[in-house]
Amino acid sequence: MAALVFLACVGIIFGHAHGALKLASYYSDHMVLQRGPQQAVLWGNADTEGDTVTAQVIGQGSAATSKVQNGKWKLKLPAITNPGPFTVDVKSRDGHVTLHDVLFGDVWLCSGQSNMEFEMKKVMNTSTEIQKGVTLKTIRYMKTQWAKSNTPVEDLQIGQPWTVPTEATLKEFSAVCYLYAEYLQSHLNYPIGLIGSYWGGTPIEAWSPPEAIRSCPVVTHGTEPDCCPHAPQILWNAKIYALRAMTIYGAVWYQGETNADHTTEYDCQQKAMIREWRAQFHRESMGQTRADFPFGYVQLGAIDDKGYVGGFPALRWSQTANHGYSPNSDQHNVFMAVAMDLPDFTSPHGAIHPRYKQEVAQRLVMSALNVAYGHKGVKFQGPFPTKILTSGNSLTIEFDAGSAQLDIRNTHGFEICCSGGCNMFNNAVAAPITAHSQSSVTVDSSGCGSQHVQVVRYAWRTSPCHLLQCAVYDSITGLPAPTFYLTVPEGGGLIG
Repeated sequence: MAALVFLACVGIIFGHAHGALKLASYYSDHMVLQRGPQQAVLWGNADTEGDTVTAQVIGQGSAATSKVQNGKWKLKLPAITNPGPFTVDVKSRDGHVTLHDVLFGDVWLCSGQSNMEFEMKKVMNTSTEIQKGVTLKTIRYMKTQWAKSNTPVEDLQIGQPWTVPTEATLKEFSAVCYLYAEYLQSHLNYPIGLIGSYWGGTPIEAWSPPEAIRSCPVVTHGTEPDCCPHAPQILWNAKIYALRAMTIYGAVWYQGETNADHTTEYDCQQKAMIREWRAQFHRESMGQTRADFPFGYVQLGAIDDKGYVGGFPALRWSQTANHGYSPNSDQHNVFMAVAMDLPDFTSPHGAIHPRYKQEVAQRLVMSALNVAYGHKGVKFQGPFPTKILTSGNSLTIEFDAGSAQLDIRNTHGFEICCSGGCNMFNNAVAAPITAHSQSSVTVDSSGCGSQHVQVVRYAWRTSPCHLLQCAVYDSITGLPAPTFYLTVPEGGGLIG
């Protein structure tokens, strides 16, 4: 009986396979392959060295071929924009594999720690969300198994094979990942495939390839907990490495809580990880995954309602490569969703796991439409300072070069650091809003007395406000101004 169960599982993972020809474990019935103009890559194993492997999307162009070398083969299918569904046939002298109900669309990789892992069954209005989700048959998803390895693993352990949405599978899948696809698809109108590869409580080092780790300062996290792998590259090896040959459109990342005690290093770490993921996915997909594929991330949210500074604000700043927004000159084709104003202090899953994943996904999609898909008319960033003017005991902060349309929801959140007394972790002097116009706010800087105001910072708390109640928003989009930490020019003037 156990043998029959094992054989059934193999059939699920590898499609309908006969003989020694095999596809990598993450190719299966119901999957989504990357649509044109990119070419989807297939790869696998075979026994007969030098043999020809032929793959055909039935009814869609010519066949693709590859030679078996060192027991492996890899090929590029024709670029296909027709969504399907299709049957894909793969043949060689060693066997025949058939994949059924294959769609062509955009494939997104979703990774990170527990807020990416946070399942659909836990979000606000979960029943309604899942009932809607199961009707969207052209969003497909798969999930990697919890696995770690000290060395790179050539093929993945699969936790959930590719599936059409069902209530049973959707409730266990990443909420941010799925809702991102749901909202994005309403603009794209073609299939979306999702690869969920995440693990709660893990640091960025565990997801980083060795080339990225070597290029940044060493961070020590102490004794590794039983729950969550912390060792460098241990999850890259087990849960990302094998995916590199698959053609993807982009990646979405939600991580950082575990690195909040090492905030200054995170700037280098995130840039290095993105750089190496891009380089390796591009190389191993034979150039089909873009060398600068879109990379989106969720900026850290809130934890609790205690009002302390902590490490989260500085980590948020590092996530933006110390610019305060993404994309920027250090983060090409990188986009961000702000989450600091979406706290859920009474979440049954702990305040560090807010249930408002719909808002997070909506903000990610606004950013992705502009940055990843070129819809330049979509406004995707909240207001950001471009000029600071000083006058007596006041600072006037202009947003978006005077083009902002501000919605001021309270007078709190701005702080100033006086000459010689500034760092990212201390309690600065409160600078409440005293006036505002359509595109600027004026704050009280009298707390510095006769000293020069060296830094103005905003929302510089682990949990800076209650739900949707930070001080500054865009009145049209409802997007919040992000956390920032800016040097005030002597006498005032342009920032940067």
